[in-house]
Amino acid sequence: MVANLYFKAIERGRKCAYYYIMKSGKDINKNFGAILKELRSHKNLTQEKLAEMLGLQPQTIAKIETGRSFVSSEMLAKLCNFFEVEPSFFFAQKVKLITEEDISYTDKIKQLLLGFSTKKLEEIYNILLVMHK
Repeated sequence: MVANLYFKAIERGRKCAYYYIMKSGKDINKNFGAILKELRSHKNLTQEKLAEMLGLQPQTIAKIETGRSFVSSEMLAKLCNFFEVEPSFFFAQKVKLITEEDISYTDKIKQLLLGFSTKKLEEIYNILLVMHK
């Protein structure tokens, strides 16, 4: 179910549209678990090691990551403090964690792009669009 909400923005008096896709509890659990797994993997931690650090059983981490279980508010706070993220981070639609290596390559690519003509930049852009899909 999609709800379409319109409101008049105070700034500039423009109409804005927001689309909200209703989610089930199961969807929220799966999304939360996927983000937890991404964070855990980013820190090169096993489920066992994370469970040990949080005072949980490894099976509990596995259940959370697969969406079969959810966390208490106390555990959410522990996870936020451990991974140094806001609680809302766990409820984002999609998360892409950026590594130092990603940033380094991005910087190198930006430097290389400065030497290309507008036509070549357009070609590179179109290639990236295809690769991004």
